[in-house]
Amino acid sequence: MRKYLFLYLALACFLGLLVVFVVDGYLGIYDTLRVTSGEQSFVIEPDYWLGMGRPFGVGEEAYYLSPTREDRMTFRYEIDNRSFSSYQAEVEVSVWRSQEKIADVFSQALSVAAFDKGEWQWVVDNADFVPADIPPEQYYQYTLSIRRGEIERKIIINANPQAYPAKPGIIVPVPPVPAR
Repeated sequence: MRKYLFLYLALACFLGLLVVFVVDGYLGIYDTLRVTSGEQSFVIEPDYWLGMGRPFGVGEEAYYLSPTREDRMTFRYEIDNRSFSSYQAEVEVSVWRSQEKIADVFSQALSVAAFDKGEWQWVVDNADFVPADIPPEQYYQYTLSIRRGEIERKIIINANPQAYPAKPGIIVPVPPVPAR
């Protein structure tokens, strides 16, 4: 027994380190945001909010979306509670422009049991937030703020102009298809 004491001690330390890495890397509260805009889907993983998504490690912690003005965006917010106790918080979603709140989109208390997932969904229509008097070739930007307790996630929405705005009075005839 004494002969292998240091071997057992080394194995115990190694197993202890493995347990620390597994527990530290797995336990916690993780949020994922899924956005569907037009024909595109985006997934914003928890790693993004830890600073990996910021270019060059500087700037505001925000995710940038560029839908068209006519798009309706469906947001699905998922909370993954990987802890031994239940998680409770208030989720508030609002739209901001130039440091001014434009509208409240969604507000609900959430409760997620231990080692369980919760999901909430809402829809944002660009037509509700882009003013009608903005020229069709101009961009319009606003921020969707998702606040969960003390944590805030920002989605900067850059409402793109129409790809080819219609010009009144110009009609281009389509040539007929030649017969074979």
